[in-house]
Amino acid sequence: MGRPATGSPVCKPGEEPGKAVDGRLSSKTEHKFCTLQRPGRLQVDLQSRRPVREFVLKHAAAGGEPAAMNTRAYALSLSDDGERWREVVQVRDNRQGVRTHVIAPTWARYVRLDVHQPAQDPADPATRIYELEVR
Repeated sequence: MGRPATGSPVCKPGEEPGKAVDGRLSSKTEHKFCTLQRPGRLQVDLQSRRPVREFVLKHAAAGGEPAAMNTRAYALSLSDDGERWREVVQVRDNRQGVRTHVIAPTWARYVRLDVHQPAQDPADPATRIYELEVR
């Protein structure tokens, strides 16, 4: 929580990447990362190499939006240097508002979320991520 985050261009001011790591779900408009870019990307710098064993992704429904807006297809990758990435999670048919992914414990400094289908309807272009927790 509170680590530096970067990502694709935002839907509108106030929906910056840092909102996905602020630990808050209180508002549909104030505490989410949103982008219209496809594929969408969110990257978090853990600021040092840390052990990683689990991710919790909180999609649109976790923030009070319709479940039809939940991210459908995405991948999570890890890196030690922000250049060379190793994919550790791939999801092609998510429908849940909150999704936990447990991986074999590994070390990494950077976490990247690549969104391939941002919502249940392929015509909906908006990625909406309320939180990306790295444990």
